Amino acid sequence: MIDTHVHHFNLERFRYPWLDDDEFDVLRRDYLPDDYRADATGTGLEGWVHVQAEADHALDPVEETAWVSALADEARVKCLPGPLACVVYSDLRAEDLEQILARQVDYPLTRGVRQEAWFDPASSRADIPREDLLSDPAWREGYRALAGFGLSFDLLVWPYQLPHAAALAADVPSVPVVLEHMGLPDPGHDPGLRVWRKGVAAMADLPHAHAKLSAFSLLGSPRDPGRVRAVVATLIELFGPQRCMFGSNFPVESLAGGLDSLYALVLAALAELSKEERGEVLAGTARRFYRLAGPALSD
Repeated sequence: MIDTHVHHFNLERFRYPWLDDDEFDVLRRDYLPDDYRADATGTGLEGWVHVQAEADHALDPVEETAWVSALADEARVKCLPGPLACVVYSDLRAEDLEQILARQVDYPLTRGVRQEAWFDPASSRADIPREDLLSDPAWREGYRALAGFGLSFDLLVWPYQLPHAAALAADVPSVPVVLEHMGLPDPGHDPGLRVWRKGVAAMADLPHAHAKLSAFSLLGSPRDPGRVRAVVATLIELFGPQRCMFGSNFPVESLAGGLDSLYALVLAALAELSKEERGEVLAGTARRFYRLAGPALSD
């Protein structure tokens, strides 16, 4: 298994403003590779993708990349599973974006960029922007610039934003894109998930678009097996197993339960697939999308 969505925290080294929110009290602690390896016991873990953890945007984003790269080096020396790739932060509106991206790709672990675009003008959460980045010409130009560095993009938007995001991604087919957290399905505010279905279908029409099966607690906490099966089945039908990948979203998803129960739930949702198709969702797609080498560990 290659987990495509893990966040590491080091509270002495970085500040994470979103962790100041009361709902994340229990997450306000360091989360390091040893912690994740313990959580992932029994999953057949090969390694994982670190996704930028929304450290303070006032900091140099390359500092987080350098730190995660050092964590990967430590794991490699110890012959333990570790970070295989890193999705880094960069503000695509920055005037010095190209210089920042050039510094980011100096680290071989760097594979893509994430800048969260699920905006809400009324939000008080530090990780939800107040402005619509997808409509910002400077941001769109920054998105185009990713192609010159061979970088992919991890997309986090609300379901109603998906048609707009799909149109943007269609204009830049040289930037592979993965839809994070299943496209944020929200049964409470989208009865029948009609808005969500329309949006994910628009993304699935793009050959270079992928879907990340992650953040399952969006469908209920405790997790709702029926809803998980239905949403996963829709994404598998639309994207195919070859464009779907598993992500735990740990430690954030730990608010809804352990990784052992989450992994069992995912395996149950994939039960009707062939062994080869399950292998795609659990590792193969991740290996292709994030350009990973063969198995990092041997028997």
